[in-house]
Amino acid sequence: MKLLKKQGVAWIITIVMVIAAIGIGYAKAPVNNPKPQAPQPDLPGASASYVWDNAKVLSDRTERELNERNDRLWERYSASIGVVTCDDVDDLGGYAMQCAGDMGLGGYDFVVALDIEDENYWLVQGDDIRRDFTDQMCSDYAYDYMEDYFARGDYDNAVLDLTEALEDWYGDYYG
Repeated sequence: MKLLKKQGVAWIITIVMVIAAIGIGYAKAPVNNPKPQAPQPDLPGASASYVWDNAKVLSDRTERELNERNDRLWERYSASIGVVTCDDVDDLGGYAMQCAGDMGLGGYDFVVALDIEDENYWLVQGDDIRRDFTDQMCSDYAYDYMEDYFARGDYDNAVLDLTEALEDWYGDYYG
């Protein structure tokens, strides 16, 4: 115990704690890579952005607003939110993950998938934020911000409301 009372040991412990804090901060921060370009999917009606409206249910205004939101998110947090719409997909969660991979989305990103014909939606987070934004939070956010609009067939406001809430979450997360 006398060892812990020495000034030199206290300095070493302080230095180790500072280095650990810096390491944790870097581990939590998004990677500073150039923004990847979303590939042009081989699906009809999809565009070269993180909004793939394959079911043709989103307005041009909504797509523009989602792309502007993604530009802000990338500029501020090096993060993006992909939005895909489809019809009649057996495994919507798997489809969302496949689209996230095809879009080049990473560990700090989200993807929102809407299956219009089967009246279902899904929110998937990247692996690097899974600890801080859990699967349960994905389910809660999707329900809280999309359900009323989605049930009425207002897909524009469903995705805009959810992505706005996610943008706010990023602001709190990176504070």
